[in-house]
Amino acid sequence: RRSLEVLHASVPVDNFIRHGRPVKGIQFEDDGSVIEAIRFGENAGLFPHGILLPQNRTEFILNHALEKLGARVERKKEVQSFSVCEERVDVEFRDGELARCDWLIGADGAHSTVRKGLGLTFPGVSIDRRWLLADLELLESGPEDHIRLFLSSAGLLGLFPYGKSIWRIIADAGPTNPDVPSHDPTYEDILQILEDRSCRQWNVGKALWLSEFRVNERQVDQYCHGRVMLAGDAAHIHSPAGGQGMNTSIQDAVNLSWKLAMVIKQQATCELLATYQHERHPVGAAVIQGSGRMLRVMMNQNPCVKFFRRRLLPYIVGIPPIRDMAVQRLSEVDITYRGGPLAQTHGDRWIGRRCPEVPWGDNGLTIYDLLRGTSFTVFKLGRGSVTEEMWDRVLRAAGTGVLAVDAVTADGSMTDDARAFAQTLAVKSGTIVVVRPDCYFGPVSQDSSSIISWFKQLKQL
Repeated sequence: RRSLEVLHASVPVDNFIRHGRPVKGIQFEDDGSVIEAIRFGENAGLFPHGILLPQNRTEFILNHALEKLGARVERKKEVQSFSVCEERVDVEFRDGELARCDWLIGADGAHSTVRKGLGLTFPGVSIDRRWLLADLELLESGPEDHIRLFLSSAGLLGLFPYGKSIWRIIADAGPTNPDVPSHDPTYEDILQILEDRSCRQWNVGKALWLSEFRVNERQVDQYCHGRVMLAGDAAHIHSPAGGQGMNTSIQDAVNLSWKLAMVIKQQATCELLATYQHERHPVGAAVIQGSGRMLRVMMNQNPCVKFFRRRLLPYIVGIPPIRDMAVQRLSEVDITYRGGPLAQTHGDRWIGRRCPEVPWGDNGLTIYDLLRGTSFTVFKLGRGSVTEEMWDRVLRAAGTGVLAVDAVTADGSMTDDARAFAQTLAVKSGTIVVVRPDCYFGPVSQDSSSIISWFKQLKQL
C-alpha cells in the first residue's frame, strides 16, 4: 500500500464457527472398525477445539472484516523487488508500478519474495516423503461429526469432514523416488488408497481437487529486519500434522500488528518491534518440533512403532488428562510469553498468559465481549487500596485509547459482573489487571506503581 495504516481487526470467533464445520472429536479406525473415539471439550465456549474451515471461507471472513474497517485487499500485485532506507521502503511491483511505504511485512508464503529480497536463508530440512491431498464427495459416508484416522499398516489415511458429503483426504504415499518427478495423484490413486486402508467400499460422487505435497521444516533466524518484517509461512513452515499452520500465522500477525500500530502512532519506539521476535520465534520453533514429531511417528515403519501407533496410541490419547493437554496444545490456546521482555514474572502468575474465557455477569456475556477492540483493556477489580489518584495515574500511563473497566461498586467492593473473573485469577479486591490488544495478560497486581512501570517500559523499549 502506498501509505500504511495498521488495522488490527478483532474478528469474532463465532464468525468462523458459523461458516465452518464443527467436529466433536477424532475416531481412530483399523481393519474397518472404530478402535477409539476421542471427544473434544463439550463446553468450549468461544474457543471450540474442532472447526474445519476451507481456506477460501477463511479468506472470505478476514477480507470481509478488513472491508468493514475501510481496508482493501489488492489482488495480482506481485512484488518484484524492494529497497530499504532508514525512513521508508520503496517497492517495485511486477507490472512496473512503484510504491513508497513506511513498512513492509512479508506474509507471502513459503516461497516468500520478501524473504528472498532480504537475502535470508531458510534453514531446515525437507522430509523425504510423498503426501497426497484430495477433496472428495463421499456419498453415504456416515456421520460427519468426527475426524477419521485410519491406522493401516500401509500408512496413515485421514478424512476431515467439510460438510454436505465433502471430505478432505490426506494420505501418506511413502518415500519419494528421485527418478520420479512430483506429480498430482489420479482419482484412481486416491480411491485405491481409500479402499485399501479403510477396508471398506466408498461411493465417490466426484473429485473436487487432487494434489501432492512434500513436507519442509524451516524457520528464519530473525523475523525483524529494520522496516521489513516476516510473518506466517514466510518465516516458518512445518508439517501439517496437528493443523496448526493457520493459527500460528494469524497469531504472528496479531502479535506484530498491535506493536507496529503503537510505533506508527508514536506511542512506543521501534524497539518494541524486537519483542515480536522474542515472543513469536520460540512459538514457531515449538510448532515445527511438535508437528514434526507427530509426522515421524505416523510415518515410521518400524514394527514396534507401528504396533504402538495402531494399538496403544489411540487409548493413550483417550486418557482425559492427556487428551485435554493435547487439545490445548494443538488448538494453541496454551501458548504463553512468560519470561519474555514483556512478561518478566516477579511473582506475577498471570503475566504473559492468554486471558481465559470466563463469564462477565449473568447476561450471557464473557470477558471476551469486553476485549473485542484493538486497545489495551485495564480492569480495576474492586477498590481495595487503589485510590482514585492511583487509578488515574495508571490510565495516564496506559495512554490514549485504553479501555478502562472500573468494576467497583459505590461502597468500594467488586461488582457482581467481575466476580467470576477475579475468582478465576484468584485475586483480591483492589487488583488491577492489564490485558494486551492480543488478549494476553500484562501485569496483574495490586501495586499500581508496578503497572505504571510496565507501561513505561513498554513505551521506552
